[in-house]
Amino acid sequence: LLEVQGYQIFVDGVFNGDPHPGNIMRLNDGRLGLIDYGNVKRFSVADRARLGHLVVALADGDRSLIVEKAKLLGFRTRYDDPEVIYRLARLSFDRDDAESMVLPDGTAPANVQAYFEALAKLDPMTQMPPNFVMAARNSFLLRGLGTHFGVELRTATLWRQLAMHAV
Repeated sequence: LLEVQGYQIFVDGVFNGDPHPGNIMRLNDGRLGLIDYGNVKRFSVADRARLGHLVVALADGDRSLIVEKAKLLGFRTRYDDPEVIYRLARLSFDRDDAESMVLPDGTAPANVQAYFEALAKLDPMTQMPPNFVMAARNSFLLRGLGTHFGVELRTATLWRQLAMHAV
């Protein structure tokens, strides 16, 4: 499922913006059936490349490049704090496990919402890249499915090869 969504985002440039469990079926022969493409997003070649650069930087763990690519994508915060921008990009397109949700002061909020709110107190987000919200939603929903099945997922790591295709 992660591969299919990544392929749609980075290769096809057309993807289902709502891959929640109600829109996924297991067919009798074991294949996945994806239904309800009522919320479809299209990416230009340039959009795919911009997101691809960020995903590759996230997969490689290059903090300064992550911040640079996140800003190019459209992440904005009130104070332009690179630490907060880095964490927002990682939360949006890579991971939300306990290890990754530790604040700069070492505290660990109880869940994603509390982590997001704590980041907002440090440096409020003023703009989420409007053209990329649905791709971030994909990353969140797919990681949530992984959590449901007891699997920690890093979408940037799993999408790296497909993102490379886009850059």
